[in-house]
Amino acid sequence: MKGLKLILVLGGVISLLGSVGVAMATTGATTGYPQPKQVVPTTVSAPFENRYVLTAVGSGASIRSGEMKFEFEEGSSPQFLVGISEFYVYSPDGSIETGLFTFYPFTELPGGKGLKAPALKVGASASYGQVTPDGELRLFTPHGNTVKGEIRLHGDGPWPVEFRVLGEGESTGGHPPAAKQLPEAEPANPGWGANASEYEGEYELTNAAEDPTAKAGTLGAAIGVAQGLGVNGAVVTAGSMTVEGNPAIAEVKVKTGTSERDFTLTDLAWEGDKRTAQVHAEGAESPPVGRFEGTGGKGVVKGSLVAGHSLYKVEFQLK
Repeated sequence: MKGLKLILVLGGVISLLGSVGVAMATTGATTGYPQPKQVVPTTVSAPFENRYVLTAVGSGASIRSGEMKFEFEEGSSPQFLVGISEFYVYSPDGSIETGLFTFYPFTELPGGKGLKAPALKVGASASYGQVTPDGELRLFTPHGNTVKGEIRLHGDGPWPVEFRVLGEGESTGGHPPAAKQLPEAEPANPGWGANASEYEGEYELTNAAEDPTAKAGTLGAAIGVAQGLGVNGAVVTAGSMTVEGNPAIAEVKVKTGTSERDFTLTDLAWEGDKRTAQVHAEGAESPPVGRFEGTGGKGVVKGSLVAGHSLYKVEFQLK
């Protein structure tokens, strides 16, 4: 039955896709969304029926920009709200991809503070793809043309989000501006865990990708250099990390194609499962060139290592 409902939802997704390019001011009809068992009163959900552009988002969500649209299912009785968003997200290798999500069914937040709905990820091809549960969107009561809330995706979060209502006839032309990245609360505990034994030692990289230069012949070196620049995110093909000392310092090696780089991480800090550090390219005493932000626990450290213009998505496992 669940599979049937997901297939039916695709009909509505396809209809909404044409109008979420929010470049279009008209509200297209939606079809295919089953009548939910619980319907939010129209008086509560009506203020959310709008087109939106993302203006701010928690940095950990890896969302660069996005647009969103909510409208009532045509012909439904009682009426219920459905929505779809188009987010431009950073992929694991740092490049930007399009992520489509539909939001359905909506329910009311406790205390009448707003609405929430499951975030259903739309497949690469809406007509042949699938819609799968991938998180949750919570939106608080609108204030003027601003709506704030929280979003969970891929089992992570929640991250704060803020949207601005698009005026009638207003359009981003399919190119929404980059949203402000909201910094998360900074960890205050030194190291990467309560006890040094939890995180000190040698680590191996567990998310290595296939070497793109291996079969490139004479172009291999050029590809390696381009990967190292990391403009669109470097493809990490090998790496390792050693954490030791008091205060703890991490020595990281990452290989991208034929290029290998060494980094030193200082000011290691943690709070809950969050892990951060300053990144140096020429030893602990050199000026920082970037930052590491990620999660950790039970011998695993993973996240984004930024050094200058290079971005590395890494996952390390304690040996």
